[in-house]
Amino acid sequence: MPTSSRIPHLRALEVFDAVAAAGGMRAAAERLHVTQPAVSQQVHRLESVLGVELVRRVPGGVELTDAGRRLAARTGPAFAALHGAIEELREARGGLGAVSVSLLATFAQRWLIPRLAGFQRAHPRTEVRLLTATRLEDLGRGDPDLVVDCGEQSVPGAHTDPLMANALFPVASPVLLESGRLVEARDLADHVLLRVDTAPRDRDWERWLQAAGVAGLRPRGWLTFTSSIHALEAAVAGLGVAVGHTPFVVDAIAAGHLVAPLARYASAEGPYRLVARGAGAQRPPVRAFRDWLLAEVAASPHADPV
Repeated sequence: MPTSSRIPHLRALEVFDAVAAAGGMRAAAERLHVTQPAVSQQVHRLESVLGVELVRRVPGGVELTDAGRRLAARTGPAFAALHGAIEELREARGGLGAVSVSLLATFAQRWLIPRLAGFQRAHPRTEVRLLTATRLEDLGRGDPDLVVDCGEQSVPGAHTDPLMANALFPVASPVLLESGRLVEARDLADHVLLRVDTAPRDRDWERWLQAAGVAGLRPRGWLTFTSSIHALEAAVAGLGVAVGHTPFVVDAIAAGHLVAPLARYASAEGPYRLVARGAGAQRPPVRAFRDWLLAEVAASPHADPV
């Protein structure tokens, strides 16, 4: 085969594809677990070999050139097909099938991980890769097989299954409520409120107080966290009243570690759902995980509190 027809630098192509999919050098570096300069070097190497500019710097990051967009339109499907073929070979020879799932870290810790042992028992040779994110906009990075997100907008070319409500409502330790009245929304003025200062959770209390008709309420004090995980742990420990989202607190409520004393709910970003994208959604490990997850949701206590 003539040298000019060979595929140049497969690693550089893979890095470029990550830049195109992630929308920037930094995001691609996080996805590939390498440094940003290493990503930039591989892209420049590919540009030098091909003799064309693939990306250009713009305020806030980079964008693909026309040549870059044409190449990305081919590299994405090509790498997806390659990874799919490798997984099929592993499954065919009795090796580990794999399924990757992108979801919020709080959803993973407070709902999914406590249940994963059941999937492992049913599918001991299937590897589960959890790609956790702290921000909604980061869900789906890394080309996962399945994404657990929240919203109601359609996803082109994807199959979507509803999971559970995404209502938000105050939760507290039963021990805390023994020492302080919390029967009406205005009673929150006598309590410490636990809040998260990271978007979009930084508006949870504002949303709920407005829905409850007590917007602008001043509590006895605030205790602030950067993660819903820590705020809910503080609520279990009796440090104050937190805002719970349905999947984050259903188990703690069922176990008696938390209670929802006020029968008032506010809507969040939309209900939680399971999104399966691309041809890989039909692979046996992906179908098995999807079926298992839907069954677990159906059996979950108080999956829909509203």
